Amino acid sequence: MAEQKLVEYVKISLAQGKPKEEIYKELLGQGHTIEVIQECFNSLIAEEDKEDTSKRTIRIIVLIGAVLVGAGVFSFIAANWQEMTRPIKIGVILLSMVISYGAGWYMKERANLFNTGEALILLGAIIYGAGIFLVAQMFNIRANWPDGFILWMIGTIVMAFAIESYYLFYFAIPLGVIALGGHPFGIFTGVGYNSFLLTSSFLLLASTIITFVTGWIIRKRISPELKEFY
Repeated sequence: MAEQKLVEYVKISLAQGKPKEEIYKELLGQGHTIEVIQECFNSLIAEEDKEDTSKRTIRIIVLIGAVLVGAGVFSFIAANWQEMTRPIKIGVILLSMVISYGAGWYMKERANLFNTGEALILLGAIIYGAGIFLVAQMFNIRANWPDGFILWMIGTIVMAFAIESYYLFYFAIPLGVIALGGHPFGIFTGVGYNSFLLTSSFLLLASTIITFVTGWIIRKRISPELKEFY
């Protein structure tokens, strides 16, 4: 194994912007062999790979936790749904969504807990989508179920723009795909619309295209410092 001090020297040199070739020349001039120098670089590569794996694991665990928390919230609401009045139902949905978005923004922007903040924001988007269908059920709104996914996708895209979250763009993609799959023939056989929600096959197709265009725009807007998280 390469000496730890030598590994630290190589790490500091790279951080200072020194080219790999220059570091090789310096260490060779100090009497180190090529094998020892290469072992130092291999140690740094292995360390970086380990850190990347840990970061990915943490992100996955946090996101799964957000989904499980969301499932727990919905289970609680479903268990007590019949006993709640309409104002209480709407209040629970709005309060849960606002708390999730607010806590996520605070964790991400103020507490410097990026992954936790993104997970809470994703939880807010999930609550928002569930709220669309629950409100439609409460007021017996007559509409095709894919329309709910269109509204869910649009709301998610708006939030993604507001906080520059690429995770929300990822989340919006399957929502658009589900909505598109809900009208497999309408887009190609004619243009019609739902008179209540003013949605149409054309709007459905346009929304799907907008999802991908939006993703490209968000990707351009994300700062280089944040790209490492995605």
